[in-house]
Amino acid sequence: MVTKVRAQIHMDDNIVKDAELERLLEERQELKESVASYKKADKEAKDKIRSIETPTPYRVGRFIISKHAVPAKSVSFDTIEGSRISIKTISEE
Repeated sequence: MVTKVRAQIHMDDNIVKDAELERLLEERQELKESVASYKKADKEAKDKIRSIETPTPYRVGRFIISKHAVPAKSVSFDTIEGSRISIKTISEE
């Protein structure tokens, strides 16, 4: 994958030097990558399960596979005004 590195955001970049915040952001990035790997593996496993015609529940090694129906429902809700923080690495821009 080719990544584009941005040397700066604007002509007058604001740079915050905060070791704790940088550590927290690095930890967050590592966990984010783990979540993406999990979601991919979860999708692949569930796609495989859908292709198996054995009635549930059944066992695969130490795992018990079961399935239940989820009825349709109507959902309606309001949101409140707020703000959203976006966190990206330089290469994600």
